[in-house]
Amino acid sequence: MNVAKDFTLAEFVHPEILDRWGAKSLWFIDPKIFTMAQALRDRFNRPVTINNWITGGAYIDSGLRQLSCQIGAPLSQHKYGRAIDPKVKGIDPLEVQEDIRNFFYYYQNAGLTTIEDATPTWTHMDCRNTNSNNLFIVQTKYSKKS
Repeated sequence: MNVAKDFTLAEFVHPEILDRWGAKSLWFIDPKIFTMAQALRDRFNRPVTINNWITGGAYIDSGLRQLSCQIGAPLSQHKYGRAIDPKVKGIDPLEVQEDIRNFFYYYQNAGLTTIEDATPTWTHMDCRNTNSNNLFIVQTKYSKKS
């Protein structure tokens, strides 16, 4: 089931969620996530991987995660269908994060509100309500210490 021009539903959900709910898995995902992923794909004009388990890859938790998932924060936006950890083919995640900072208006128009700071192997993007027109940056263990 296509959810954007270059993405299918399976790319955004954990396999057990898709197995249990099928197309109804859409109920648990904020549609802005699909728009954000497509905007990233269009911006870089390169393939973007969210989850790739459907094609035999190892990524299963880069989109909607099960509530019982131990990866990330206990109240991770992933568990509420408001976050993705995309990987842009051939582009370093830190470059993607820099592009988001420099051209936030582009990503904001797609629904992005928040990224994680300086994650080295992925780019966290989410659409949580921040009540702000500014990019919200969540500090992680990878963030530079001041």
